[in-house]
Amino acid sequence: MRFPIDTSQLGFTVTSPPMAAKDFSTKKVKVTEEGLPVMVVKLLAMDGSDSAMIKFNLAGEQHHLVPGMPVRVEGLAYGMAKDGEVRWWSATAVVPMHAASTAGGAPAGRNPRAATPPPAPAAAPAGAGARHSGRAGEGEG
Repeated sequence: MRFPIDTSQLGFTVTSPPMAAKDFSTKKVKVTEEGLPVMVVKLLAMDGSDSAMIKFNLAGEQHHLVPGMPVRVEGLAYGMAKDGEVRWWSATAVVPMHAASTAGGAPAGRNPRAATPPPAPAAAPAGAGARHSGRAGEGEG
């Protein structure tokens, strides 16, 4: 049985470089019927209050996925067989957030349920009379 996962409220980050999947019995690199390599992709899934590691196989080269990169996952599903004894994750695509369109006005790469950080302090205008010596904690006055 296959359970589709709604990823609209989740954030994903690549945790390690994708690696070639190996056939369990032959120990050779897995390929699809079309001859594409099968890659193992590992991601951290986050909902703003908790996180979990997920791992699945994806057809085709995935060299564009690098550790720390925020991504969007398409077609994510959780599968089970043999009365729940065999379980797996699957997806149809993993897309870097900078290449993905932003939905709902959320900035690319941002977890939509995470707390909003406070705004950065405004910089003093040029020539406002502040002197800086280049050492931390000095230059005031």
